[in-house]
Order: sequence, then C-alpha cells, then structure tokens
Amino acid sequence: MGRVHAGGHNVPVESNVGSFIANLPEMLGAMAADPRCLVSIIEFADCRYVQFWVELDGLIIAEVVSNLNIGDAVALSPKDEEKLRSAGWSEPSPGPTPNWRYEASGLAGLGKIAALTRDAVYNVLREKGVNPVSVRTWEMPRRERSSDELRGRSRVHYQETLRDIKRRIDED
Repeated sequence: MGRVHAGGHNVPVESNVGSFIANLPEMLGAMAADPRCLVSIIEFADCRYVQFWVELDGLIIAEVVSNLNIGDAVALSPKDEEKLRSAGWSEPSPGPTPNWRYEASGLAGLGKIAALTRDAVYNVLREKGVNPVSVRTWEMPRRERSSDELRGRSRVHYQETLRDIKRRIDED
C-alpha cells in the first residue's frame, strides 16, 4: 500500500465510479496505515456521496449520505434506506451521526467496509462504473482529530451540497 495523496479539501481528483470502487480497498488500507488523520469524500455527479476517515485508534468509519439535514430534498428512497439497514449500516440520527454509518477495524473490517460501500454505491445509489466521481482527501490538523470535528466538517459540506441539489431541482 502506498501513502495516501491528500490533495486538500478543495482539490478534487476526478475519476469514475469503477476506478474508485476498484481502488477502494487500497485507499482504505493506506488511510488506516497512514499516521495522519485523513478524511476522504467521494461525491457523485448527483451530489450524493460516501465518505471515510480513520480514528486515532485505527477505527475505520464509512458513511453514506442520508436524508437528515436536507430539508425537503430526498437523497434516498425508503427502499434505499431499507437496503442499507438490511446490509448492516447504522441508521442516521440527529446530532453527530446524520449519515448511514459503518465502523470497523483491522483487515477484516477494511474488507467489510469496502464490500458494503461497493454494494451501496452500485445497488443503493445506483451508480454505473463509467459515471464520473470527484474524490477529495485531506489531512485533519492534529488538534481537530476528534470524530466530532470530522463529522462537523462533513455535515457543513453536505448541507452546502444539498442546497446546490435543491437549487438544481427548483431550476428544472
């Protein structure tokens, strides 16, 4: 596994869904092995997303967008939510965990997160391998390494993204 290239919060790397999914196990492994606290948000063309980070104790956290905090917008249908629930994702709740979430550690956990994410991307978000994807990975400064800080930053990004989605829907 190589060292993760952390381009920055505002420096996306453009790719496609198939490449992202194929490289996900290596990316997660490199994030887990890296001494830095890294966050990675993978955003799809429709502004929905999945995100990852690794806690100081090696806990790997994966999240899938949810319907919380987005007003009238809908990111997931009830059927989509049931698929995530059945697969083992923890349900979102107001506060520090507003997205569908899965936590794991070790190699087995890394593999489980990669498999769950692959299924969520293809079967819940219904992305195709050729679809474009934007990947942003950055290091959190040491003083902000708590999961509350990470979740806070992702929520801010998500709320901005959802305002953009709502604006696009209203324009159509």
